[in-house]
Amino acid sequence: MSGAAGPTSGAHGFLRSVTTLFSGTVLAQAIPFLLAPVIARLYNAEQFATFGTLMAVFNILNVVAAGRYDQAIVLPRDRQQAGDLMKGALALVACTTVLAAVVLGLFSSRLERSTSLADLHRLVWPLVALTFLGGTQLVLLQWLLRHRAFPVIARQKVLQSVAVTGLTLLFGWLAWRNGLVSGYLLGWLVYCGATLWVVVRQFPVDKGWDTKRIRSALGTFRDWPLHNAWPAVLNAVASGMAVIYMVAYFDVQIVGEHNFARQYLLVPISMVSVALGQVLFERTATRFRERQSIRTDLMRVTWVLMALALGIALVVTLFGESLFALVLGERWRYAGHIAGILIWGYSAQLVGSPLGSQLIAMGKVKPAMLFPVFYALLLAFLPLFKQVSATHFMALLSATEVLAYGGYAALVWFHVGKYERSLATA
Repeated sequence: MSGAAGPTSGAHGFLRSVTTLFSGTVLAQAIPFLLAPVIARLYNAEQFATFGTLMAVFNILNVVAAGRYDQAIVLPRDRQQAGDLMKGALALVACTTVLAAVVLGLFSSRLERSTSLADLHRLVWPLVALTFLGGTQLVLLQWLLRHRAFPVIARQKVLQSVAVTGLTLLFGWLAWRNGLVSGYLLGWLVYCGATLWVVVRQFPVDKGWDTKRIRSALGTFRDWPLHNAWPAVLNAVASGMAVIYMVAYFDVQIVGEHNFARQYLLVPISMVSVALGQVLFERTATRFRERQSIRTDLMRVTWVLMALALGIALVVTLFGESLFALVLGERWRYAGHIAGILIWGYSAQLVGSPLGSQLIAMGKVKPAMLFPVFYALLLAFLPLFKQVSATHFMALLSATEVLAYGGYAALVWFHVGKYERSLATA
């Protein structure tokens, strides 16, 4: 454990954890990237418009599926309490899935009439299934994270990538109209099933279902749904608003180009951010609980992320259009142009998102609420500009993300500074 290890061994353990999880994430993203030229030639802009909308809504549902109790599983010192918390979170996933089915079933047709997508209603049942699978997977991964099973988590990410990419290619080759959606859904089924198998075999939860203990565990960590769920939902809604705005204001071809660029930029960046955030969260939570310094780890990660983000942004801005046309096909040239606009906001997310999760690890739930509120307020002004061209609107989206995530990173470092000063005066 980090509390017992010396500074050197703790630092080495942290670096090994980062390397393991980061390597798995990179490999998982390398697979669809290497096969992107094939996928891009199997599917058209309309299909990416539908798939991108599915992803935007799923990301919102996935945040609330377990009531944010999944994030608290790493916190209890007592393993039994953590197991009860896990069971309670899984019960909440089942409840959320039923609620999602009811709401989506009632309002899908009405929403379809207000967008440029003609088959939005076909996404209802895939979204319901993904709500259950995604919520369950979040809970299982946090249980693995509690046990510091970073190699297992990395392998599972690679498995998901192989399953989703392989099935997407198969369905595209068979010319299935909803091949992107079907491949993604079945890939998640494989991912979740394999993770459940690993948990049962290697990291089993105590048997039995003690309702009283489960309710007690949920009550002990009730601040997570009461104070953490709604800002997390607001954050997910804000992140998905780019796709929702595009579907509402522009034609399906533009939406598809936007979603295509988003798919091959934001998705890998988000996975890297989540992987780093997970490792940093566990490290920061442990050191914060034991009143140890966290500045060195966060400073090192911050500088690396800033250099990486700037490098990616410059390459995509300068060469995105020609690279997309050369590698993915001439019909995606405009998507490459869009990528050069969107990448600055995504790069800001690469820096701000992993750092932002450290506020929760430090117990700063209320300050963490400021980010989604600030982000949502910035996005709320964008409908005022819905009459501008698609390119200008996307530039506004990107600028909004830069401001939001830049402010998020600054807020984190403000509280890190306060914490470090409290250690110095203790």
